[in-house]
Amino acid sequence: MMNMQSELLDAITWAASRGWAPATGGNFSARTAQGYLITASGKDKTRLQEEDLLLCDPYGLVIDGMGLPSAESELHAALYRLDARIGCVLHTHSVASTVLSRRHPNGIEFTGFEMQKALQGNKTHAATVLLPVVPNAQDMTELAASVTAGWPMPWGFLVAGHGLYALGDDIASCRRHLEAIEFLLACVLEEERWQA
Repeated sequence: MMNMQSELLDAITWAASRGWAPATGGNFSARTAQGYLITASGKDKTRLQEEDLLLCDPYGLVIDGMGLPSAESELHAALYRLDARIGCVLHTHSVASTVLSRRHPNGIEFTGFEMQKALQGNKTHAATVLLPVVPNAQDMTELAASVTAGWPMPWGFLVAGHGLYALGDDIASCRRHLEAIEFLLACVLEEERWQA
């Protein structure tokens, strides 16, 4: 069985290989008994090692590891404090998530896509699923307040002009949500191109 560090690194490398973490972008974390593991700032996500993961307490202070946590570590900490069911946060910067989050500031609805069933609790393509969009802010307290105001967001949310925060109760479910949402976003972006 894979340990948490290896499983998280595998998910990060997988996401980066799809072009979802360009230019050292994105940040990735998993809940631990002490707080959470998170990627160190400024690291190429296609080449991370275990020493590039930092252990932080529930308020974002580094307990173990070298380097600085991601600039958005405070948002990860706020999410873990907000909902005890969150076990993993995978934040990416795909083209589809960035463009669509600017075009749909009130959220993106998915209806009729079979892939919606990959989102926990959704059992049919016939349902309408809303992926929320929150306004971007460099101040993580302000950004966390926007997320809290729109809670619950069971699979994740978009930050306008920024990217996707996928959520899951463990690394595997978060990775599934990330892949499903990125697929759905790519479908919506393609449909919008056809309609233009």
